Amino acid sequence: MRDDLWATPITAMVPCYDEELCIERAYREISAVMAGFAEYEILFVDDGSKDGTLDLIKSFAATDSRVRYLAFARNFGLEAAFSAGFKYASYRWTVQLDADLQSPPTEIPKLVEKALEGYDIVFGVRVDRQDPVLRRWGSSGLAFVARRLLAISLPMHASVFRVSRTSVARRIVLAGLRTPYFIATAPLIGARCAVVPTEHSARVGGTAKWSLTKLVSHAMDLFVGFSVRPLAAVQLTSAFCVLFTGVVLALLALGRIGSAGTTAAVLVVNAAAFLGLGVLTRYLIPSIRVRGELPSYLIREGNLPIDAVDDLYAHDEAPVTQHSERTAL
Repeated sequence: MRDDLWATPITAMVPCYDEELCIERAYREISAVMAGFAEYEILFVDDGSKDGTLDLIKSFAATDSRVRYLAFARNFGLEAAFSAGFKYASYRWTVQLDADLQSPPTEIPKLVEKALEGYDIVFGVRVDRQDPVLRRWGSSGLAFVARRLLAISLPMHASVFRVSRTSVARRIVLAGLRTPYFIATAPLIGARCAVVPTEHSARVGGTAKWSLTKLVSHAMDLFVGFSVRPLAAVQLTSAFCVLFTGVVLALLALGRIGSAGTTAAVLVVNAAAFLGLGVLTRYLIPSIRVRGELPSYLIREGNLPIDAVDDLYAHDEAPVTQHSERTAL
């Protein structure tokens, strides 16, 4: 280990949603590692939990001055949670962890040491990944399509367990992209990225929050948000269909094909047309959905100063007593 590693000022940022069964153990294990750093804080971002997660976080903050927290007004999603975490992190470096402890906090020094070699973001690569097989296959398939077919630059096998230079991470999450995707945006802004192998464990409690629907939506956001190759494919397919239709009409006029062949040709062209329409529709969705006009997140309360633009109660003339811990800039 480098001699200056433990002198690195760092924020441990933990997005969480309904992690009542994990959060206390996560706090203990993260605190044990972070205590080795000269300057640190633990920033919990509660993404609208409906269980007792927030109450437990408040109990940590009541006895530990290094614990800070933000509580969203509702569930805005993981991307919003870590975006808020990077915005409100106090120190030069920020390490992002999951409350389920699948990426052990004991691996934090390994990421920090690599970052101090001159990198802006260091991603953990999960060794012997302890996730369901469909989740592993899905991640591998997403990376293959993104990198090989759509030419999207992604750090190889990067995960959300990462250490980031906080200023660079803020540049990414505050970019205001219509389809935000941290891992794909980092190379586009010129961030110096690296990966290191890290241990991976089974979830310590609770249930995974990723469903098949969310995973597919997440993949589509990456594909259409960071590549125009699907649009180029639609253009080529349209040109082929025009040419194919002309050939079929010519053969029909010459009596070379009958009704069965014509019907098959029509079905092929219609299928291609509907596929192209689906691709175009997916590109249009981010520009027309109402939630795209809303803030990425709104904070109901916290124990640190909250920017007025993020504060659900920023325009209240009188303090809201039931949220007395909330403070605003």
